[in-house]
Amino acid sequence: FLPDLPFELSVSEPKEIEGRLCDGTAKLSVVTLTVKTPNGSHSFPVKRLLYEDGKKHPFFVFMNFRPEVPDLYYPFEEIAEEGFSVLSFCYTDVASDDGDFKTGIAPLFFPNGRTKDTDCGKLMLWSFAASRVMDYAMSIPSLDIEEAAVMGHSRLGKTALITGMLDERFRYTFSNDSGCSGAALCRGNTGVLGIYGKYRTGETIFDITKNFPYWFCKNYAKYVTTNMPEGFDQHYLLSSIAPRYAYVASASMDAWACPDSEFMCCVAASEAYKAMGLTGFVHTEEMPGDDITLHEGHIGYHRRIGNHFLSRVDWNRYMDYIELLKIMVLFILKINEEFCLKNGSAE
Repeated sequence: FLPDLPFELSVSEPKEIEGRLCDGTAKLSVVTLTVKTPNGSHSFPVKRLLYEDGKKHPFFVFMNFRPEVPDLYYPFEEIAEEGFSVLSFCYTDVASDDGDFKTGIAPLFFPNGRTKDTDCGKLMLWSFAASRVMDYAMSIPSLDIEEAAVMGHSRLGKTALITGMLDERFRYTFSNDSGCSGAALCRGNTGVLGIYGKYRTGETIFDITKNFPYWFCKNYAKYVTTNMPEGFDQHYLLSSIAPRYAYVASASMDAWACPDSEFMCCVAASEAYKAMGLTGFVHTEEMPGDDITLHEGHIGYHRRIGNHFLSRVDWNRYMDYIELLKIMVLFILKINEEFCLKNGSAE
């Protein structure tokens, strides 16, 4: 994790960057967030999709690969039509996606570079930024703070899971095609690419630490031969989000992220939710087909047809999940109210 340093957060005045959307009630603008520690400061822009209709809206803190809005991974007009707000930022505006720990936000915590094998990697720096965006979200009147979600794709899906684990203000954590070291079990993966569906494939800890060692602390490389210590795997990360909502999305042709391993991670993590008296993961008894949506539990899941990508299908299913849960909560409250009235109870 990060060194425990005090920090301050400041925000610039918003600047409008696009015309209004959704009958003039929503608009795009940008602010600059500045994080200051005893070792210096770093600033990064946050694009805001906010409403001015006097209502509170559920929202996503979205970590993206590019700063542009709209973007290939960010269909903001469709999201706005569904009544959701978004605070988005480009991950490389926070810290570069390489082994450089001398630029971006990294020197604020590692002024002399990473010196310990336990010093965190870039995933944790991006996660720190997501929580600072959530700090800022707490001050925006149009955001429903009780309906906050953090979301990312691929390496940023891994980052979303870390953020959801550490920051309990996020009710929902959405991990899109996060794969190895994200929402996919490591045990059983071979690192051998083949035709998906014929045999188990999937990236291993050896593969990921060889190609992206700077994402993690150096100690993570200890597990390249075991692919996880006995009795431990990525479902511990997913379970750590309980009792809040966790969601895993897969793509049918995404062999490197291994959809089967992501599905089984949800199955394994479900036990932690059940131990808390929660629904857990409501799933099929067999491996799912290429296109399936499972939205009935505290762990949500879908697998769409296609490859490693963040699509409109993914966004729509995330929003559907949140809307469905809101309806379920209202239904339970109504049933409870009717029961209390019938039995003369005020509880």
